[in-house]
Amino acid sequence: MNKLMKAVSFVMAASLVLAGCVGGNANKAGNVGSNEANPETVDYFKLPEPVEMSVIKSVGPGLKLKSGETIEDNEYTNYVFNKTNIKTKVLWDASSTDFDQKMQLAIANNEIPDAMIVDEKTFRAMAAADQLEDLTAVYKRYASPQIKDFYKSTEDKALEKATYDGKLMAIPSVAIQADAPSILWLRQDWLDKVNLKAPKTIDELKQVLHAFIEKDPDGNGQADTIGLTGNSFQLATEGGGIHDFKGIFNAFHSYPMIWIKDENGEVVYGSTTFGMKQALSAIHEMYAEGLIDKEFALRKNPDDLVLNGKAGAFFGPWWVPWALIDSLKHNPKANWKPFMIEDAKGQYNIASVPVSNFFLVVRKGYAHPEAAVVYSNMRVQAERTPDEQAIKLDPGHGLWPLLMTVDYADAATRKHDLLLDALAGKVKKEEMDGEMQLVYEQELRDRKNPRKNPDDWAAPAAYLLGAGILKLPMNVTDPVYSAMTKTMESRWANLQKMETETFYKIVLGDEPINAFDQFVKDWKEQGGDKIVEEVKEELKK
Repeated sequence: MNKLMKAVSFVMAASLVLAGCVGGNANKAGNVGSNEANPETVDYFKLPEPVEMSVIKSVGPGLKLKSGETIEDNEYTNYVFNKTNIKTKVLWDASSTDFDQKMQLAIANNEIPDAMIVDEKTFRAMAAADQLEDLTAVYKRYASPQIKDFYKSTEDKALEKATYDGKLMAIPSVAIQADAPSILWLRQDWLDKVNLKAPKTIDELKQVLHAFIEKDPDGNGQADTIGLTGNSFQLATEGGGIHDFKGIFNAFHSYPMIWIKDENGEVVYGSTTFGMKQALSAIHEMYAEGLIDKEFALRKNPDDLVLNGKAGAFFGPWWVPWALIDSLKHNPKANWKPFMIEDAKGQYNIASVPVSNFFLVVRKGYAHPEAAVVYSNMRVQAERTPDEQAIKLDPGHGLWPLLMTVDYADAATRKHDLLLDALAGKVKKEEMDGEMQLVYEQELRDRKNPRKNPDDWAAPAAYLLGAGILKLPMNVTDPVYSAMTKTMESRWANLQKMETETFYKIVLGDEPINAFDQFVKDWKEQGGDKIVEEVKEELKK
């Protein structure tokens, strides 16, 4: 696995420390999201009497157990019981590679645990099959103010996503929206060398890329630098991808691979819109001009171009500085800065990340559905505001009976503001959590010796620079659907293959831009039109 892709995996895991298509109608979660007064005092974190709650476990290859511990009985499950009065029982466990298949078989046979975490497709299928307990009432009564506050940061869209036929049927995760914008990362030292300002538009970006290729920005006297990087597997990614062209697509109001509503309020697949054709044409022109890495469609490790100082421009998410540590070790003068590319009207366009990807569901008929809510309260508190015992535990460890990310949707920008306040003396260091105290100390050291220690530079740069870009006013398009319909189960893989192949051929010049029109026609005829209707029906539920 190449180094930047390893960084992707690292930061996705780190999002459990940082943190953890809106299905359904807009007002579905209005009641469950309210903060009604409970009719009697409720302990949000501990049930009055011990209860048993069965679960199933995915066991990763690197999972370590201490002497005497088991998957069912360990320091994490003991912490859960001591804090909540919930005794978790593991019905079965499986390796991470076999877990999903075994879980789907269990669901098909209706042999499901009391509580489990599933993806959106599985959640909606179980809800449709009447396998899930209605959590509306227990959420209202038992959800802690803290967890409600996290959901409020999504404008209750997470709760809407977990609502089916007007009922709250799951406790949803919360995705960090900071991953939504595709940021242009440029070497400021190269910009200074070629005497150009940071680009704001596609045309200005092209001017910068010409200079990066033609004006020897690395100063070695050789024509060995390239323009923009790309990758060989996707022209645009749904989340926080590196080395794609999502930032260019968004500048044309196009949102590849995402279900959205068009200007008329109709559900459409983002890859079939007119803006998509315009963006593909623009990217092809850039490639034809030599402004994009000529070998990007074949290159296995585009990150090598960055690490070896041959590229000074690529698109990526806010947390890219963590992925640039090795680049700075090779060249401490590499001064990476983030920028956004605007559309023809001067707006920055993004598609939000699906607000929830995972759902804690409860088996229909389970006698204590409130246990799932109390467990969620406890685990979120243990991760966000840990007590002395929780501090000794690893918040992201796989031995937690149920593990799912719940945090503020805007966690990255909140930490950006917190760090700025600490540096300005408005917040004392000891008032911050352990993570931000460390970042604060790293920033102080980096200010004394800029980029001398890349490890000290990375985290502060991510929060101050990357997350700082997120403060810009942005035109946000929300995905409306991110699950699977019945026809998608049999047709989607072929439709996606056709999409990827056609779009790469257009960009590389192997097909004319009008091949996009034929793609849209074929997409509709080969199942797309039927899928659109199915998505519309799903959104009514």
